[in-house]
Amino acid sequence: MLIARENIFLNQQFSSKQEIFRFLAAQAVARGWAQDADKIEADLWSRENQYSTGFENQIAIPHAKTANVTEAGVIFIRLSSPIDWESLDDQPVQIIFGLLVPESGAKILHLQIINSLASQIVEDDFREKLFSAKTEDELFAYMQARISIEEDA
Repeated sequence: MLIARENIFLNQQFSSKQEIFRFLAAQAVARGWAQDADKIEADLWSRENQYSTGFENQIAIPHAKTANVTEAGVIFIRLSSPIDWESLDDQPVQIIFGLLVPESGAKILHLQIINSLASQIVEDDFREKLFSAKTEDELFAYMQARISIEEDA
């Protein structure tokens, strides 16, 4: 499973996309998925500038398929307070799934991750749990049961 317990961050205090992208990039380096946080941050901005990764219901899925990561990963962030994201529904964002996927040989994996998340975030009970889970452990166990991604794709 690509969502690891140590990649879940609840009640974070970020006030902008820029802070979140910096955090995601730093985490990618800390996890050993990438070597250059600046390049990862630039990759996230490159994708975001194509069109907003803010969906509906206060959820954003910033992502990058890039040669600057060697291993795919998902980082989950729940903010203490929602921030502006230019979402499809013009609502602020409080839930962020940051996705980083290596460019080479991972086209199917990239789509699987996005499709798996997208199929879950339309479900009311799934979204409710994202907002209400009290601990990282509780949310991790729930996500393990709900999100299925084949890592060897």
